[in-house]
Amino acid sequence: MKRKVLLGYCLILISWAYCASSEENLKTKKSITLGVVEFPPLVIKEPDSSRCHGVAIDATVAILTKMNYNVLVECMPPARLFERVKTGKVDLTINVRGTSALDQNATFINAPFVYLTIVLLHNGQLADGKSISAIRGYDYLGIRQALKQEGFEFFDMPTSSDAIHLFDVGRTSYLISYKQPYQFYTEALGSRLVEVSISDKLTVPSYLAVSNHSRYKDELVDSLNLVTTYISDSTILESYQSANK
Repeated sequence: MKRKVLLGYCLILISWAYCASSEENLKTKKSITLGVVEFPPLVIKEPDSSRCHGVAIDATVAILTKMNYNVLVECMPPARLFERVKTGKVDLTINVRGTSALDQNATFINAPFVYLTIVLLHNGQLADGKSISAIRGYDYLGIRQALKQEGFEFFDMPTSSDAIHLFDVGRTSYLISYKQPYQFYTEALGSRLVEVSISDKLTVPSYLAVSNHSRYKDELVDSLNLVTTYISDSTILESYQSANK
């Protein structure tokens, strides 16, 4: 009988110790905000919702979770994202270097996240105008400014899908876009256009970018550079996909 009582006391003490350890772990686990923009197929916005999902989110959350962070994901248009990075309300995002609205307010991780290709598309059925649809807030690594100097008139839209749709319904003669979202759009929905020429303009790496105004800025930059130093593939995303086949 005494042994049973003693065993009961031991189990209670072990339970208390486990709960205390779990509570302490929760207290030390920091919460950060990952900000993303719609960028299919890497980031896909859910219909009738402000939420997004996709492999780019999965890969980033997996890394941050292993680093003992709780991750809140916010999906928004680029212009709003850049503003939230500037104020530190978003701790981390994914973007190319060379975006004026972001570069001065973020520190980029050394390892590339994924390579992206910028393309210029032309609707051959329209008169030789110079109207062009694009994403608001994107510089396209200087291509926007170069096209403006050539006399192009930009029609800026909140998201990649909006910009592609504007071009696809014949509202603009040209579209400047990243190749991945355009291919995803046409494969999923088809295209109304029958005479489209497409030219690759530039292929560039994107990176994890930490807000300079995040309360965790220094530790995030140091830790992310450390954990991504020895990735086995050419990019963080490829490494994640290889590990999760």
